[in-house]
Amino acid sequence: MAPKNYPRAQALLKKFYEGKCTPEELALLDSWYDGLGDMPEDILPADASHYQQQFLENFRNNLPSARIVWWKRPVVRWTAAASILLMAGAGYLWRKTARHTSQLACHYNMVTNKTNVAKLVVLPDSSHIWLNTAATLRWRSDFNQENRSVQLTGEGFFDVQGQTGKPFVIHTRDLAIQVLGTQFNVEAYAAEGISRVSLVKGKVKVQASKSDATAAVLKPGTTATYFNEDKVLGVASTLVTDVAAWRNGAFNAIDLPFKDAVTRLCADYGYSVKWENTQGIDKYISASFKKESFGKMLNNLCYISRKQYRISNRQVTIF
Repeated sequence: MAPKNYPRAQALLKKFYEGKCTPEELALLDSWYDGLGDMPEDILPADASHYQQQFLENFRNNLPSARIVWWKRPVVRWTAAASILLMAGAGYLWRKTARHTSQLACHYNMVTNKTNVAKLVVLPDSSHIWLNTAATLRWRSDFNQENRSVQLTGEGFFDVQGQTGKPFVIHTRDLAIQVLGTQFNVEAYAAEGISRVSLVKGKVKVQASKSDATAAVLKPGTTATYFNEDKVLGVASTLVTDVAAWRNGAFNAIDLPFKDAVTRLCADYGYSVKWENTQGIDKYISASFKKESFGKMLNNLCYISRKQYRISNRQVTIF
């Protein structure tokens, strides 16, 4: 197996050397290094460590050569410059190597729900997470040793076991959600412009990851919605009986743009969506269906927005 190729790595690491990285780029650099833990599930731990180390060495070897500026006394200045560069490089490699010596020893676990029924994941701390269709949950193999942190893409319902001194933290694209022991639903679809946390019982703190929006502490029966485009975090009341009905086969689109509701429904049943009529598809709708056929639910959604559809080769065309 060949190491992964990251074409943007060289330019980004050069900016890091020059101290020109933005906070977003520093976060991206961290995520690349975190990615050292991502290995196919069928690779043995010894092989995984070998490939991770090989990738890290290749990453280092591709660093751009430092440019030396000659001053009036080249020999002395070159020595000083070389010493500074050597110390900077050694410090850089020491920090990254120290960090990833432990990371190479513990890889990441990842579960993706590739079915159209809820998938249950039980974590080492006995917390239960139900993943909706196409949702992905990721956590370190040393989860619950020092902290309890997971990453979610898509939708999941969490029943978290409380542990004194070890808050449970869920990271999504837009949010960091901290809990002690509670039940709540998280919607964090990569293709959508909003992220949402709905609390069933307990207490959670919701913080936007990339904005200065004030953190929200939720009470049962409330929902925090983050609007990615406006960088705004809002809180409103919600019906807790609806937020996780999908676990029992129902489909809910509560206060969602029509296009996102249709995309979610089609993705649940393995269909892609093509839009020939985009008029009004950003209008927010609310719809709830018990376990019904895909065609009936799609019919009802399209009726709400006065749209029609046709299906061909696993593609739904809205017109």
